[in-house]
Amino acid sequence: MRRRNNHSGSNPVTKAKLFCAALVIVLYLLYAAFRKPATAAPKYPKRARQWIQQEKWVNETGAAEQERADAVRQAMAHTFYGYREHAWGNDEILPVLGGAGNTRNGWGATIIDGSATLALMGMWDELRLTVDYIVGDDLDFSHPIGLVDPFETTIRYLGALVSLVEMVDAKVIPANVISWENRERILQKAEILGKKLLPAYDSPTGMPYPRVDFARNMGTGDPPEVYEENPEKPRYENPSISLARVGSNILENCVLSQLTDDWDHCSKSTLAWMPLVYSKWLVDAPGLIDAPIDVVTGEPVARQKHWDGGHDSYYEYLIKAALLRPHSPNSKAYSRKWLQAADALRHNLSSRATPSDEYYSSHLYMGKIDGPWFLNEQSHLACFAPGNLLLGGRHLNRKDLIVLGQALLEGCRHSYAATPTGIGPESWSWNPASPYRNGTFTPTTDRQIEEHAAYGFWTANPSFKLRPEYVESLFYAFRVTGEQRYREWAWDAFQAFEKHCRTEYGYAGLKDVMSLAPGQYDEAGGNWINESESFWAAETLKYLYLIFQDVSVGSLDDWVYSTEGHLFRRPSSRLG
Repeated sequence: MRRRNNHSGSNPVTKAKLFCAALVIVLYLLYAAFRKPATAAPKYPKRARQWIQQEKWVNETGAAEQERADAVRQAMAHTFYGYREHAWGNDEILPVLGGAGNTRNGWGATIIDGSATLALMGMWDELRLTVDYIVGDDLDFSHPIGLVDPFETTIRYLGALVSLVEMVDAKVIPANVISWENRERILQKAEILGKKLLPAYDSPTGMPYPRVDFARNMGTGDPPEVYEENPEKPRYENPSISLARVGSNILENCVLSQLTDDWDHCSKSTLAWMPLVYSKWLVDAPGLIDAPIDVVTGEPVARQKHWDGGHDSYYEYLIKAALLRPHSPNSKAYSRKWLQAADALRHNLSSRATPSDEYYSSHLYMGKIDGPWFLNEQSHLACFAPGNLLLGGRHLNRKDLIVLGQALLEGCRHSYAATPTGIGPESWSWNPASPYRNGTFTPTTDRQIEEHAAYGFWTANPSFKLRPEYVESLFYAFRVTGEQRYREWAWDAFQAFEKHCRTEYGYAGLKDVMSLAPGQYDEAGGNWINESESFWAAETLKYLYLIFQDVSVGSLDDWVYSTEGHLFRRPSSRLG
């Protein structure tokens, strides 16, 4: 017979539970009453609409400065006809001696890459000649000279071709310049090229190989000449690539897919950079990504982190992909990743220079991280970043990033204004001020010490290669803020190019921007470099022209510009 235990009092377990619950509530109320506010980043309001350009242009400040725009147009004409007469069908003019070079597989890089510039400038006769070449039999993407670089080929060739089609569809280019039949032929050439590039993505990770062998339709590693030209370039067990090579294909390929309804291009270029957008690797500067990256394993093979050359256009394309493809399921991730990278630039890479004995101002620059070292060196390529910060800051309503972009742009401006030629060097260094991280480099030679004393920086590489990044950021700065000083800075740069770089056959780079040696090419000390890459026509002259044109031309509210300056229509565009 089982006995029942009858207790006259309440259950002690229940009492304990009630006591614990009451204690938790009291502790939470005490925590809520006395806790300090969180130090998280402030929340910024969303913009009601996503216009990028300055909204109110008073006193016709957004109107064209026609005389200056015409001067840039004349520079483009000089570039075009020097090339047409002495290098037509080759990749670039040799601007000092008048010969031709082929560094981009011999498909006529200058013709194709500069085509959108001709269109924006209304140079219709020159554009007709360009289109005749593109749709003709002489342009055959099946037979390149050497292995094909998928990064350079995508941004220079594929981007230019699909941009031309976009500009036809938006009625920027009239039908009597590019007919519907030629529009279709241009698109066919783009589709052929796009398909030939697809084997680049046939790696175990989906990241593109450094080169594509068009004859065998397969991706491959860097050719021997890459290491011959760059003896210090490390060799790794598997092909390895920079962030820019992984992440600078999505705009061009997704526009091609949109135009052809063949989504293989967009799909593969999107999958290629997913390991970066959703990176699983821990870093000591959250928002930045270690590189180079092994295309077989997806693992970083070094610990380089920066927004400079080799990494630059991956970060650039994060915000531009969000603008171009706002309805993509990854669009918010792109914006979020870009914001993280921009904040990391501010906190980990930006560095203010210490005033020198003779130069008392302090400018903001951006360095690089390589493992435990902070490299206090910036290249001209990194001068794209101010414009990208202005673009993203405006789109996401982050005024602090606009201010950061303007400060970095002033640093790039100083690299131009301080030199005897008025042109910025390929790279330079500075002594970081406190409390910024100590730098790796210090001025050691007599020249470096003298330059640092006079200008607050010293040149690491004093050459100039006709690069566009400084004037590109001036374009964004003027269109976003409306401040007239950016037009003046652009005019200063253009006049310096005209004075020091113009040759009989085109425009040449400079060996030393600190030298006023005669503009000639000889072993005895002439200052010209006998090369002129296609980005001079595709970007440098385009951005200069757009700075002086009416702000409705090539509006940032209607177009997204690729890393090579090619125009793709935004979905919210009022064009077409």
